[in-house]
Amino acid sequence: MLIVDQSVLDDIGKGFSVPAQPKLLLSLLKLMADPSPDINAIADCISKDIAVSAAILKTVNSPLYGLSRTVTDIKMSVNYIGIYGVVMLVTGSLLKKSFDPKNCSIDLDLFWKMTTDVSSAAIAVGKQFKRNIAMDKLSSLGLFHACGIPVMAMKYNDYQDVIDKAILTSELSLIELEEKYYHANHATIGFYVASSWRLPKDVCQIILQHHERDYLNKLNGSPEQDLFSVLKLAEHIVSLKYLDCASPDWTYLEEAILTVLTIDKSDLTEIITKITESL
Repeated sequence: MLIVDQSVLDDIGKGFSVPAQPKLLLSLLKLMADPSPDINAIADCISKDIAVSAAILKTVNSPLYGLSRTVTDIKMSVNYIGIYGVVMLVTGSLLKKSFDPKNCSIDLDLFWKMTTDVSSAAIAVGKQFKRNIAMDKLSSLGLFHACGIPVMAMKYNDYQDVIDKAILTSELSLIELEEKYYHANHATIGFYVASSWRLPKDVCQIILQHHERDYLNKLNGSPEQDLFSVLKLAEHIVSLKYLDCASPDWTYLEEAILTVLTIDKSDLTEIITKITESL
């Protein structure tokens, strides 16, 4: 496990405009801390934010969840996908609202479209190949895995140039290029954001390490390697959709990911096509 020095996290807090945990999420976490959480109180708390409630209902009623009936309110959502699942959807919705596109040097609309698709693709991959992973965990990992990118884009005006270089020259990963130019990287910043927003520890850890090209060098059958592999295949699918090229890390990880997910390489193209069509 990679451990981040506390001084590095302190520097992130001081040097970057990191989104604070919203009051709504704080209120939800307090309600969930009760030994027997009150579903009505949780639903009422979420329903006070109309925009967040609408986003949750839209997601829950999407084909991803495959529910047999239309969910019409937040309490029904809690009953169908559980308290933790709804809170993760709230968390993702609040994250998107935390960044001002006017102060960001990347196309934030495109960024959220891509991360939303990564989240959806991760759920689709997990459903098919790793049913042991909860959908809400895959959803939150997909939405938060790159959340350090807009934080960096709010500070550095030339940040899009570094992203482009990572796509065009895959010899160095994006975090290696970030360290070269800025002496900081979005994975560590993402870990900081995810931890401060109290996401599950294993999700935070994968966010920290999701660009490590040697992460699967020694396969051990761990849930963390399952989570990592699902995310990286989802990233690859979305890169093919939007950029018409493999994700920069894919070449280094493909063989190990297919082993972890028990996918035959001859079936990969068909799998990618079906998941892309579902996005």
